[in-house]
Amino acid sequence: MRPEHWLYTIPLRLRSLFRRAQADQELDDELRDHLQQKTEEYLAQGLTQEGAHRRARLDLGGIEQTKEKCRDARRVNWIQDFVQDLHFGLRLLRKSPGSFVVAFVILALAIGANTAIFSLLDGVVLRDLPVPHPDQLVRFGAHVPGDDYAALSLPMFQELSRGQRVFSGTFAWWGDGVFNAEMDGRLAQADVWCADNNFYPELGAVPEIGRLFNADEENLSAAAPAQVAVLSYGFWERHYGGSRDVIGKTLKIEGIPFTIVGVTRKGFTGISADFELEVTLPLPATQLLEDEPDLQKYLRRPSARWLQAAGRLKPGATLEQARAQLDALWPAIRQEMAPTDNAIAELGRFRELQLRVESGAKGESLLRGRFAKPLYIVLAISGLVLLLACVNLASLMLARAASRNHEFGVRVALGASRARLARQMMTESVALSVAGSVAGCLLAYWASRGLAGLIAGEIFSIPAAPNLSPDWRIAGFTASATILTGVLFGLAPAWRATREDGNAALQQSGRTLGHGTGALGKGLIVTQLALSVVSLACGGLFIRSLEKLRTVDPGFHTRNLLAVGLFAKPNAYKNLSLVDYYHTVTERVSHLPGVLSAGMVRTGIGNILENIERVRISGSDTEGLEADFEMGTPEFFETAGITLLRGRNFSWQDDEHAPRVAIVSQNLAEKLFPGGKALGQRLDVMNARNWRNLQIIGVVTNASLYDIRKQKPPTVYLPSTQYGDFMEEPSMLVRTELPPAAIAGALREAVESLGREYISSIHTVRQSIDRSILQERITAMLSAFFGALALLLAAIGLYGLMACAMTQRTREIGIRMALGAERGRVLKMILRETLVLVGAGVGIGLPCALVATRLLGHMLYGLSPNDAVTLACVVGALVAVGVLAGYLPARRATRVDPMVALRYE
Repeated sequence: MRPEHWLYTIPLRLRSLFRRAQADQELDDELRDHLQQKTEEYLAQGLTQEGAHRRARLDLGGIEQTKEKCRDARRVNWIQDFVQDLHFGLRLLRKSPGSFVVAFVILALAIGANTAIFSLLDGVVLRDLPVPHPDQLVRFGAHVPGDDYAALSLPMFQELSRGQRVFSGTFAWWGDGVFNAEMDGRLAQADVWCADNNFYPELGAVPEIGRLFNADEENLSAAAPAQVAVLSYGFWERHYGGSRDVIGKTLKIEGIPFTIVGVTRKGFTGISADFELEVTLPLPATQLLEDEPDLQKYLRRPSARWLQAAGRLKPGATLEQARAQLDALWPAIRQEMAPTDNAIAELGRFRELQLRVESGAKGESLLRGRFAKPLYIVLAISGLVLLLACVNLASLMLARAASRNHEFGVRVALGASRARLARQMMTESVALSVAGSVAGCLLAYWASRGLAGLIAGEIFSIPAAPNLSPDWRIAGFTASATILTGVLFGLAPAWRATREDGNAALQQSGRTLGHGTGALGKGLIVTQLALSVVSLACGGLFIRSLEKLRTVDPGFHTRNLLAVGLFAKPNAYKNLSLVDYYHTVTERVSHLPGVLSAGMVRTGIGNILENIERVRISGSDTEGLEADFEMGTPEFFETAGITLLRGRNFSWQDDEHAPRVAIVSQNLAEKLFPGGKALGQRLDVMNARNWRNLQIIGVVTNASLYDIRKQKPPTVYLPSTQYGDFMEEPSMLVRTELPPAAIAGALREAVESLGREYISSIHTVRQSIDRSILQERITAMLSAFFGALALLLAAIGLYGLMACAMTQRTREIGIRMALGAERGRVLKMILRETLVLVGAGVGIGLPCALVATRLLGHMLYGLSPNDAVTLACVVGALVAVGVLAGYLPARRATRVDPMVALRYE
């Protein structure tokens, strides 16, 4: 077709769509004019008026037929048919609001839940950093094999940057540490980062107001660091109310003044995928936060790995090329930077350092490492429930199609094609799916942000959340789920409509409801039940796994035990003996009403960042064994409820001048000293020069301080009193007879009245342990929700099928009862039919569940993927649902008067 012809027909097509009556009137007028001209031509040839008119109509081929041909030529009929089908479907839905509401709720829950989980997965796992060309970012750093921590010293970074030829630019940063921030006399906690002069340019950052750092402020050769700061958009709004006069104001970090020079734009998270960089300082300012006196000496330490580094690939360069080039440069740089002090070299295993080069497109994320696998598993379960919802709605639509047999017969008799009937059913299904997906998107928006807030709030002490803003993945997932759902649950009724015998349907009475859903309907119900078995089995395993984790004996008494987080005020520890200070704090807290005891612990119970070291008997050359490490004050064991089996406890006299001592767990003593003579023996911490020749003075019961998933690992306890440098900001354990709310005020007064620290958090140790198993809690919660939804859908589907069957069999039941059948016998017959369906579904679903749950074995604790108790509960729940779903419609049917039933048709 010529382009000019297309341009000519566009207005006509638009009028046909939006002004159909006008277009049809224009067509009618044109055809009448043409007919009149033809008639006049035949009159001029001598024909009569009637003959001329007849010849003109014959030439035209019939007015109505010509109109249809003209409409077909516009090629918009399919749109008009779709609109007609849509209007017709909506009228039917209005006539049966109950069915519409049920289908709408099912779709909203199924699509909404899937979209919510996918949004969370997209934000935590799949999404790249919101920076220009994130695929060009490459991170690199040196790490000890087996250790995830990878970092560089500043000289290492500079040598690698000078020697490489694959990056257009490199940049480095330090931080992600929480510090005190003072604003106009108000004290708060802030996530502080330090970045070099290439950090902002390479990440494409632009200021919302003010400016970013300049070259003078990032001068690594300066005698003193520039004291300027850039704020994140969120920090600016929370603490300064979004005031634009914040530029030039002073912000104090740990009492050190910094002048605010700019605010980054909303959504800029730098290299982090979890939260914004609340406060960013020039890289040399790290010296001030670390309280180092000499800037250049601090920056030029060749072997001290403290910097994170990344580069942006040049156009055409690849990650493999970057890895090959940096690996080639690394051996010489490592040799050049090696320390001369052999003890230090052993401490850091410096000569074992290897270079790790990896993509930086997704940034760094603590959430990704902890929740990637659980989210994939939950998404698979939610997809299973979405499939179940499709089957459920297919069953519902099939029942509705069965009640429309007469309508389909009439339409077929009037000339409707079977394809036209199928298209009608598919249009209704997709329209219903679209309506459900709109509500589902609203539900997903609320649910995904609620879940993200719950997860981030349990892990981070600062405002944090993954980026959940809609993107092409979420839009594509939702659209695909909507269309696929509509098509899937529309296939069964569409297939039935194409197989309808028009003559048979017309011969039925108008009051006849049809033949029922038949074998196809029963097959759909069995499929639902089988899918429900798989979903319930997965959910049940996660719930039982969580319950087993919660009932694990950690080796200490969690009842009435509080964990109190302490945070130092600016310059709180200057000229302070930490040992004497914490002795005073524990004494003051221990004498509070309702407090039984109090003690300090370095890492904290339930901390996901557990402290693990290798230990061996002093003087031996064995590889040693891994052990958990903890430091505590003398009251720690009594407060935690860890029993001393042999030897003595720490005392406040075990200070830095006394011989180095340690207490070990019973299992560590048995492994290192099988003869049972651990007391008085000495051990070394292999990677710590200061923890050598430690005399064992006591043996305590085994305990899982950090990860309760571990079976009470070997543990070494050191006295905090001998290592004052490690005592800053410990966690305080308090055993009390009072609830946390009742004692919180007194605790704050006892600690904060000393003017050194303030309490950042108060919660029970049980809550700390629950935080350490957050993955299991979230997985169990979501899988339980989807399992319950699957059970509900199975109940709805089975009940709908039996209710429809009882409606169809009302006359049969009436005849049976009129012939003397007892109600109970009829009831048993119907329940038997229901249980046959349940048995078939369970029989198919159990093998599928056994296969599916084997994929979950690595995520379970203390039970097999084929756990018999879980499977028995699943089968019991489905049997109970089946009995209830069959009993209710059967009881209603058996209560009908036989005479009324006989007159039903």
